[in-house]
Parts: sequence; C-alpha cells; structure tokens
Amino acid sequence: MKFDQRLRHIILGIVTVIAIALVHTFALASLAEHEVDAVASQATVVIARQLDQKTQKPPPNWETGSGVIVARRGKTYYALTTKDVVETQGVFYGVRTSDGKMHVVDRSKDNSTVRSLALDEGELGKKAQDLNLALVKFKSDADHVVAPLGNSEQLRQTDPLYVSGWPNPKNKSPRRRRITEKTAILSETPSKPHRDIIHGIAYKIQTRESMDGAPLFNDKGEVVAIHRREHTPDTQYCIASQLAANTSCGVPMAHILRTRAAEKLRLRIGRAPISSQIIARGIKNKPKADKIANVYNLFAFDVDAMLRNKPSLGCGSLLLGDKKCPSRPK
Repeated sequence: MKFDQRLRHIILGIVTVIAIALVHTFALASLAEHEVDAVASQATVVIARQLDQKTQKPPPNWETGSGVIVARRGKTYYALTTKDVVETQGVFYGVRTSDGKMHVVDRSKDNSTVRSLALDEGELGKKAQDLNLALVKFKSDADHVVAPLGNSEQLRQTDPLYVSGWPNPKNKSPRRRRITEKTAILSETPSKPHRDIIHGIAYKIQTRESMDGAPLFNDKGEVVAIHRREHTPDTQYCIASQLAANTSCGVPMAHILRTRAAEKLRLRIGRAPISSQIIARGIKNKPKADKIANVYNLFAFDVDAMLRNKPSLGCGSLLLGDKKCPSRPK
C-alpha cells in the first residue's frame, strides 16, 4: 500500500515536471519568419498629419511615419512611435490600422492625445533624458492586435530582428507598402541607460525614409525596440562611430518601460504567447493590410464626417457640429 502510494507520488512528480517543461518550451518557442511578419502586419500602423482635402497634395515637409499598437484600454488604443512623427501641435493626425481604417488624433486643442516618453531625473544622470518617442492615443470600436512586449535585455549578438514599417518610395508615389526586413543585432543593449547612449541596439540595415517609429520584433513576435534613425550624432552612436556605416539604431524596450508614460499605462513584458488564430488572421489579411493605394487621398480625411460616425456627445456638441438640435426657447 505504502509502495503504491509512493509510486503514485513519483509518477505525479514526473508528469508535473514534464508538463512544466512543455509549457516553458511552448512559451519560448520561436516563430517562423512569416509568422512574425503576420503579427507585425496587424500591429504596425501608419501615422501622419492631415492633408488639405481640396488639393490632397502634401506640403514639402510632409511625410508619414510608422508606429506599433502597444496598449488597449477599452476602446482606446495607444501606438508607440517617434516624437518627430507627431511633433506639430494645433493640427489633426491620422492613424491608419491594418483593417484599412483611419482614426483621428486631435492635436488641435487636446495635447493629451500624444504623450512624450522621457526617463525620470536620475535615470541618465542629473538631467532627465527625452527618448524622442511618443505614445499616440486613438479610439476604435474594432479589435486590433496589441503587440506583445519583449525583454530587450535578453537580446544577444546575432539574434534575429524584424523591422516592420511603411517606407516612402523614392519617387514619392502615392502607393505605399508595408515591409518587414530581417536583420541581426550588432551590439547588445546595456542593462541600464547611459547618459550618451539612448539608442542602445545596433543592427545591420539601412532603413528608408518614413521608417522612424517602426517596431523591431524578436523571433517570438514581441516588440523589443523602436527604430529611431540610421545615423546619430557622434555622442549618441549605439555602436562605435567607426563601425556605424550601414547600421541603424533602436531604442530598447528596457528604456521605454522605465518612462513615466509607460508606467502610467502599466506596460509590461511577458504577456501570453501569440495565438495561432492571430497568426492565421494576419496571414489571411496581409494583402489588404499591407497596401495603401493612395496615401495622399487617405490622409486628406474629413474630420467632421469621421467624428459624426462616432457616438454623439449630446445635442449641441460643437465637436460634432450637431444641426438637428431643437431650438431653445427665447
């Protein structure tokens, strides 16, 4: 009797160890390149300032930027991008999601729609350091994929990275196509930010115009950094300046999660592994998600018309321009 009971305990222990090992293996399993691309296709967005509806022509300094959805609170989503992409105040911006829909970001009066990311005082020395990144808030009734966040401090040299973004074509054609470019790490991110190095990850790639804000995914389909720019000032190279030719730099997720804006949103590493359903949906929808026929027409959106399609704020709302309110008694 005691032997049978002891044997049952041993078998139970072995089964438990095997189960834990299988779960651990599944959680750490790498995705195939096309599977990472399917996740990136759904989470990567295009962000740009609204264009004039009459001309639908961009001004000389107008360009799109890339970004990635990293958080959701009810019907409110947050996309991470570079601050340069949304730096102009007093205007409207648009966020184009993978379903082809445009979402209005009102910076004409409400500056809370864009939150700058900076490390608190003391993280980089005596003065707080601006990461030149921003969280862009927009609303949507749709169920968009929120990219899981990965631990950039666990990256090692030669680890594969996938940069997902919407580059401008050289001929300024209105057609746009999202791309994913595979690269590898040239330098490991430091465990703590350094006063002169905020771009802590270097990788061998020459990203193109409008790729600022593009997410970098690891082989688990997690965002581990945000692409900032190809070349940085001599004091901010993410790799030795003599080796910086044909390289790009990214801001590691470890730095991003230390910012006050990220802490307020409770951004965390280690969400559940990406489901096979999300990957399958991304593969199926890629032809629609990854192409824009005319980006200039897309961003020449009618703000009033778009806001009218949202739930009314009540009779007399100036925002919606309600004209059907009953007249007030004199």
